[in-house]
Amino acid sequence: MDATQAEKLVDSYIEAYNGFDVPGMLACLHSDVQFEHSTNGDVTVRLNGKEAFKSQAIRAAAWFTERTQRITGFRWLGEQAEADIDYFAITATDLPNGIKAGTTLQFSGRSVFSFRDELIAFIQDFS
Repeated sequence: MDATQAEKLVDSYIEAYNGFDVPGMLACLHSDVQFEHSTNGDVTVRLNGKEAFKSQAIRAAAWFTERTQRITGFRWLGEQAEADIDYFAITATDLPNGIKAGTTLQFSGRSVFSFRDELIAFIQDFS
């Protein structure tokens, strides 16, 4: 996969995420996808496989009335892509981490994507 293909695939994934389109997100992922989310250096979510990702994506979609990831920078690092992300969301319900319904979330982070068989095989989110 080259940088242009990777960026198009990541854009498709982010577009599906922003649209609460779980099937669209899954279409971008390898069957053995791995996902990790880290906050302040601590891994808070770790998922292995497309089914685990699907379950989490469906659950998480219900947590927000609105959510948007916007790529502000994109770098191709050999076989990986790194995206700088601005994130905005409004919670629909009280979250497991104590954040209350109706809370506006806004922060910047980055995501690192690895690829296999022309699909996203590993996503690491850092916030």
